[in-house]
Amino acid sequence: MTPFALLITLDTFRAEAHSALPNAPVVDDRRPESATMTKVRGLTARTLRRAADRVEPTPALTYG
Repeated sequence: MTPFALLITLDTFRAEAHSALPNAPVVDDRRPESATMTKVRGLTARTLRRAADRVEPTPALTYG
């Protein structure tokens, strides 16, 4: 292993080990979700819930 590769490996290992410390910086790498995508997710969830209730109704609706 070349000395340069050894240095890169050690530096990467040290950074990974320090990321588990309680005072490690938190980096939010997710992009903010658009309002349109939030609406689409809600519509999809409601649609899937309705389909699931038709296939197998919840006990509260069956024995109520």
